Amino acid sequence: MKKGISILLCCLGFIPISINAQLIKLEAGIGTSHYNWHENEFTGDLSIRLSVQKKNSARKFFVALKALGNIENAITDRKTYEFIQPKNSYSEVISPDEELYASYRGGEAEVGLMWNQITRLKPNFYPILSLYSKSLARRIHSKNTTYLEEEKYALHGISAGIGLKIPGKSIKTLEFQAFEPIIHDVTLFGAYVGIPYESLVSNNTLSYRAKGSLRHQKFGFHITFETLNLGSAENKSSKSILASQANSLSGAITYEF
Repeated sequence: MKKGISILLCCLGFIPISINAQLIKLEAGIGTSHYNWHENEFTGDLSIRLSVQKKNSARKFFVALKALGNIENAITDRKTYEFIQPKNSYSEVISPDEELYASYRGGEAEVGLMWNQITRLKPNFYPILSLYSKSLARRIHSKNTTYLEEEKYALHGISAGIGLKIPGKSIKTLEFQAFEPIIHDVTLFGAYVGIPYESLVSNNTLSYRAKGSLRHQKFGFHITFETLNLGSAENKSSKSILASQANSLSGAITYEF
């Protein structure tokens, strides 16, 4: 995630933000997400979004950041989870019947622009193009061990899509975007993994996001569905990670300052 934020901050240096900007908006939000991945788990989310639109311009620049962390741990299915056994007899051995738990955390960073943002009385479509970074980590632990293993995914690439704006007393928007990772890596940590290793994923697959929003005065209400396709990583010395798909449904309330 640090790599993605660094890339986005570098890109911000090339965005011409004028002091005569017609509209500068800062929104902060709180929400929750339900992830259907290896487990079903809820997370708590915090977000912030800055948008800048120059006077008489139909383009709007935006920067959005989001952090998420698990609300409660989910039980891991031992039938589908491959546990790395300790290599020496002095390490604590986990019983096959002992329950393992998973916790999720991660974040998002996005910088881009939207066109056709002039105020209209009728519904209108607008294109969206952005740089998008997504990180998602899954930590496995038992009741007696605070940390056993963690796999972390980091995806950085280009997101493009289209939106529909419906004006009125409450402004409604619908957006759909496809995300193509350019850099996609997986890092595996663990008590029995040995030296943590990082592997680039070569089989990148498109991911998708759909978002619906309703804004009334200073408040915004948002629902987002995302399908994130995570690639595989091979490591003959310890453990290989299979490709997976993480589906999430998020809800958030934002306030404009």
